[in-house]
Amino acid sequence: MDASLLDQVADKVLRESLRVRAGETVTIETWNTGLEFAKRVAVRARRVGAVPLLLLEDEDTFVEGLRQTPKERVGGMGKHERALLSKSDAYVFVPGPVLGGSSRLSQKEVAASTAYNSSWYSAAKKAHLRGVRMLFGYVGPELAGILCKPVDQIVEHQFKAALIDFQQVRHTGLHLSRRLRPGARATLRAGGESLSFELGAEEGLDDGVVSRHDVATGSNMTNVPPGYYAREIVASSLNGTVRVYAPVPRIGATGDLRLEFRRGRLVKWQSETNQQWLDELVRTTPKDRRAFGAVVIGLNPILRDGYGQDRLAEGAITLFGMFQGTTQSADLDVGGKAVVRKGSLTPTTP
Repeated sequence: MDASLLDQVADKVLRESLRVRAGETVTIETWNTGLEFAKRVAVRARRVGAVPLLLLEDEDTFVEGLRQTPKERVGGMGKHERALLSKSDAYVFVPGPVLGGSSRLSQKEVAASTAYNSSWYSAAKKAHLRGVRMLFGYVGPELAGILCKPVDQIVEHQFKAALIDFQQVRHTGLHLSRRLRPGARATLRAGGESLSFELGAEEGLDDGVVSRHDVATGSNMTNVPPGYYAREIVASSLNGTVRVYAPVPRIGATGDLRLEFRRGRLVKWQSETNQQWLDELVRTTPKDRRAFGAVVIGLNPILRDGYGQDRLAEGAITLFGMFQGTTQSADLDVGGKAVVRKGSLTPTTP
């Protein structure tokens, strides 16, 4: 990949996402696949007078070590990591494919090895940390095989999508916040099916920037590339049927998932390609959690479908709950007014 593109994204992350200043400490944690970018972040951090620390999580060592760790010690967070967080002003994290669905680890192994997540975020909140998660790190050979593209092509596209105007993303998200009002009735149409639900009070906006307000409220991490706007779904209000897809590297793309709800209860579920996976997912999910709890609308005008982060593409509609399911060329009406048409945001009125 062009070195200048790495530097452009590194600069944008440091200056816009994290607002790093001279004298601040920047911790950069990366897996093998993100090492070249992580090194550029370290160099660019020094250019602004910050003090970087680069940490490498080696995938082979992690996998071997996980399987040799006593079960009661898997997924623990050490006091040295807590201390590191408490002394870091900013954090750049590049995950690895093994965390994004690589078949090298089972789903149970991934869940066990990352059991410390809530502790990490609690420590980050306490430390008033400003953090960025670089999504390209999840891209590995298995995901690339599903997407039918070379790894480098997917990663480069995500880097270019990281160079969008973060303020414009925020502006669009705030418009959506006003259009998706709590208590409003929404209708989602995709693949010839229709699902209706009531919108709740909780919302979220990922615009690529960790603001002072984000730090104060504990929203310490943002994604790059951004962005999305999310609004809570009142799960008990789900009625109708929805068609979604979900790329799962361990088993392949789960296309044409069809789920039917009645008064918030999942009553039918079908998959032409991975019925066994879907049956197991439903079986292992408690009945009161077999639903979707949020609707997410993509805000990134550069990111395209098929590059590993379809949910972020502008106009994409994704449902979050027992799993993440993205629609294709969907329509979304809220309060009887069109918000998305065929996967594109409709114009807003002043």
